[in-house]
Amino acid sequence: MRRHVYGILMLAVLALSGTAQAQTCTITRPATINFGTVDVLLNAPVDVTATISVSCTGIANRTVRVCLNVGDPNTGTVGGVRRALSGTNLLTYQFYSDPGRTVKWSSWKTGGAGVEVLVPLNAAGTSTPVAVTMYGRVFAGQQTAPPGTYTANFNGTFTHQRSRYTSTGQLCPAMTTGTLAWAFAKSATVPAKCVVTSATMNFGNPTALTANIDASTNLGVACSTNLPYQVQLNGGLSGATNPTLRRMTKGAEFVTYGLYRDAARTQPWGDTLGTNTLSGTGTGNTVAVPVYGRVPVQTTPTPGIYTDTVVVTVNY
Repeated sequence: MRRHVYGILMLAVLALSGTAQAQTCTITRPATINFGTVDVLLNAPVDVTATISVSCTGIANRTVRVCLNVGDPNTGTVGGVRRALSGTNLLTYQFYSDPGRTVKWSSWKTGGAGVEVLVPLNAAGTSTPVAVTMYGRVFAGQQTAPPGTYTANFNGTFTHQRSRYTSTGQLCPAMTTGTLAWAFAKSATVPAKCVVTSATMNFGNPTALTANIDASTNLGVACSTNLPYQVQLNGGLSGATNPTLRRMTKGAEFVTYGLYRDAARTQPWGDTLGTNTLSGTGTGNTVAVPVYGRVPVQTTPTPGIYTDTVVVTVNY
């Protein structure tokens, strides 16, 4: 009698499982980085700052390296500047990562590294927000920029976030994938305005008023590009309604004089819009506006210094 012993071999496959938890980062930023009113006629830079907050979750007690990239949605950076547009008009500006505004906030799209932020995770695998300051500057030398609201909308690849644990050794330029995030807008408003620079007119030291005495001077007028304007001169301290009969006074005595728009002294210059004012169109640059004066023949008063003050108004 034979006995067959059948054995059963049971193979147990032990599946070892675990999670390699990826980091997740959230960027909090203003919806719009607003430069406010940019008076380009002042020919001075306009600076602003914005605070960006970075928070991450992931493996406890690790550190996350976050790379924040900023490109230029308006045709890309050219000559180291970014461009904000108002129609086809442009206003140049830049974002920086340092308060001295020397280190440009770059983008991986243009070969830069962006801005690196290190975010430590605690024992719970979360972080406290890390604040990063963005420093913005609208450049001087843009007096000819026409009035308008200049914008740039940063989204998509222009605000690309990349992050890795520092233990991977990957630096910002080497990170090849990431998340499109933290979109924002940039805005600046160039106002329509004019600026006038005053001047002095000196008729000299005549001994008698027996012949016409002529003098001239130049006002400086700067108005926004394409802005129509009119320059008004009031009647002086005597309130003269006739621009040719203003008065320079010394006590109760006076010397009559006139102000004109032309060298021939045939076009009186007053303050009635559209009638005896000087019209022009702004270019953004300061232009010299000649004012021609004449003291006509009249009875000579007693010697002394005769003066008047005329208010210049630019209407636009």
